[in-house]
Amino acid sequence: MRRRVSIATKFFLTYFVITGTALAFAGVAGYVQFKRYAIEEVDHNLENQARLAAEMFRPLLMAPVIDRETIAAEGDRIGKDIHTRLTVVLPGGKVVADSAVGAANVPSMENHADHTEVRTALSGETGFSARRSITVGDEERYCAVPIRSGTQIVGVARTSIPATLLNRRLDRVRAITWGTGFAAFLLMLAGTAIRARHVTGPLEEIRKAAGEFSAGNRSIRLRLQTGDELEDVAAALNQTAAHLERTMAQLNAEKIRLATLLENLSEGVIVVADGRTVRMINHEAARILGIPIPPREGQPYAETIRNPDILRFIDAWKSGREIPPAEITLHPAGEEVTVLISGTSVRHSPEMGMDFLFTLRDITEERRLVQVKSNFVSNASHELRTPLTNIRGYLEALQDAVREGAPPDPAFLDTIHSNVLRMEDLVRDLLQLSRAESAHLALSREEIPLPVFLDRVASLHRSVADQRGKSFTVETGEDISLRADLQSLALAVSNLVDNAIRHGREHGRIRLRGSSREGEILIEVEDDGPGIPREHLPRIFERFYRVDKGRSRELGGTGLGLSIAKHIVEAHGGSIRVESRMGEGTKFLIRIPAKDPSPDS
Repeated sequence: MRRRVSIATKFFLTYFVITGTALAFAGVAGYVQFKRYAIEEVDHNLENQARLAAEMFRPLLMAPVIDRETIAAEGDRIGKDIHTRLTVVLPGGKVVADSAVGAANVPSMENHADHTEVRTALSGETGFSARRSITVGDEERYCAVPIRSGTQIVGVARTSIPATLLNRRLDRVRAITWGTGFAAFLLMLAGTAIRARHVTGPLEEIRKAAGEFSAGNRSIRLRLQTGDELEDVAAALNQTAAHLERTMAQLNAEKIRLATLLENLSEGVIVVADGRTVRMINHEAARILGIPIPPREGQPYAETIRNPDILRFIDAWKSGREIPPAEITLHPAGEEVTVLISGTSVRHSPEMGMDFLFTLRDITEERRLVQVKSNFVSNASHELRTPLTNIRGYLEALQDAVREGAPPDPAFLDTIHSNVLRMEDLVRDLLQLSRAESAHLALSREEIPLPVFLDRVASLHRSVADQRGKSFTVETGEDISLRADLQSLALAVSNLVDNAIRHGREHGRIRLRGSSREGEILIEVEDDGPGIPREHLPRIFERFYRVDKGRSRELGGTGLGLSIAKHIVEAHGGSIRVESRMGEGTKFLIRIPAKDPSPDS
């Protein structure tokens, strides 16, 4: 009768063989791998030391006359500092420095031209070798690198260590590896023998479930009914898996929401880790800083952020100083941007260290609007002050005349009246500009033939043009229709015609032309006046801007007409520009869509 062998015994014997084999293989593989790593580490260190020495000896070997005594003494000193044997060899194989034998014994050393590592270095590559040293009589590990002067090799720097140092390290590792492996082998066998009979089956199920959990399958559940602690363990694992599943779902949802929020913030966000690396930069911060692509996590922030003011602000926070928000001027893509940067510290836990969060808010437009508002108030005050001062002066003169019993001068009344009219014009233009600049300017669009529209505008100015001896012509096609807010667009074109009449050449000509081109209506107002200097053209549409302030006031302008025209045209979805040549004249061009830009317009 065959002897029955229990599953536990089979498990034990199988585990004995597998464990022994696995530990033996792991020990051998680990030792071989560590040996390779140790040799590579030694070679790497030797190479670094040799290259450092090569850099230090290059100036001495490039000298017109090589001072061998100085080189030998320097070799002794450097070799002592780096605790490594250092040898310097000339291209012919002559040794000029060796820290192992000392400067006094260097002249008696044999020629090294035939040594493997030196030959390799003289060929321009890094040479390694392991052999017995003729000079010191010990097995050593060598590394030699060429010392270059441009494309010429002027010498070889060689470093070496005794092989006994490497062997002692490997012997210790071998003893620890095999001793630890044998102890672990015995412990595993003892544990297996004690528990194999009772826990093999349930434990395998638990192991499989745990593997599924670690692989990300948190929906699996254990159904053990062993009546002992393993059943409790299975129940605890089930609860842990359910809780972990809920927690991971919440964390993923929060992560997605947070990432979406950060990426869509109107402010730039920079998070810097405690180790001077970037943890996160959102797209708005990348745009403000002029970075094409947000950097990856872990990249040093000094390599990403190039602005010195921002780096100083971040460094100040990292040094422990909580400095207040500051305004910084940047120049991404060649344009000037004003940014308000503020910072705060974020402490997660003592183990994770501290992060620093910085926000960047683009306040360029805010500062521009503040400046525009300031300029507007200043200019409006100045424009109002001038006629008021004139009115006051002439009224005081009239009061003096009345007190003295003299008849009032009619010219005083005419001057007061003209200044009142000037103030009325200014207030009217200010109201029109306010309506034109409104973001919710309501346009009442009507369709009309373009020739009819231009004739209506021209009729408003013909009498003034005739009085000043200027010819006024209207040119347009026959079958062109215009759809626009006729009242506001007529005001814009009238302002341009009025400018042409005021500033055009005496007895000159004014042309008002209309045409259709590529789905757009083109309206041109052209005069043959003195023209506008090139440096004034970029600012010609600013409020209260005048090319010749004195002459413009004499002619009665308020300085707001072109600004009003610009805002009305842009409200129609169009554009306005100016062309001018000194001595030849000026032409304003309005382009607006032939149809409504949107169904809601």
